[in-house]
Amino acid sequence: MAKQKKSKRAQSAVTHVTAVSKTSKPRHDRVVLSWEAPEYIQQHKGPRWYIGAGIVLAVTVAIALLTDNWTLALAALAFAGVYQYTHTHHPPKMTEVRITEMGIYVGEMFFPYSHIQAFWIIYANGTKTLNLRVIGRMFSDVIIQMNHQNPVEVRQYLVGQIPEWEGKNERLGDILLRLLKL
Repeated sequence: MAKQKKSKRAQSAVTHVTAVSKTSKPRHDRVVLSWEAPEYIQQHKGPRWYIGAGIVLAVTVAIALLTDNWTLALAALAFAGVYQYTHTHHPPKMTEVRITEMGIYVGEMFFPYSHIQAFWIIYANGTKTLNLRVIGRMFSDVIIQMNHQNPVEVRQYLVGQIPEWEGKNERLGDILLRLLKL
């Protein structure tokens, strides 16, 4: 009899957990716009880029060795190796972006409108990005590639949900990364 009570409790607990997980995703969270975008833009690097990067690496290692800074020399070599391996063997994955009535999904990450301070769209050198300033995150700016998605449609919908920062430009760090093809 004790086993029957335990099994009934376990069954009811499982039923309750199942019901909660099924209803935890809002049914009225309708997708308004969606597209697929790469995680980041992988820049093409020609022979000149590799020669320049090799010279910078060689000079950094030489200066580190001349000043008896072995740690810097090893760190520079390790960084260069990891960077090259990562960009060669792990191309950017395609991520599904969905703008819904409740917020924005970027892959499995969800940003409710109540946690987005503002948005802005940047057109720079042939790329279009949707940028979000998110409240309460360590890295507060989320950059989403727009690929072939019409930025006018995205803007028209988001203006009714969250404030737009008009005239906001690309950050200096992003400009440097793009110019250095990193």
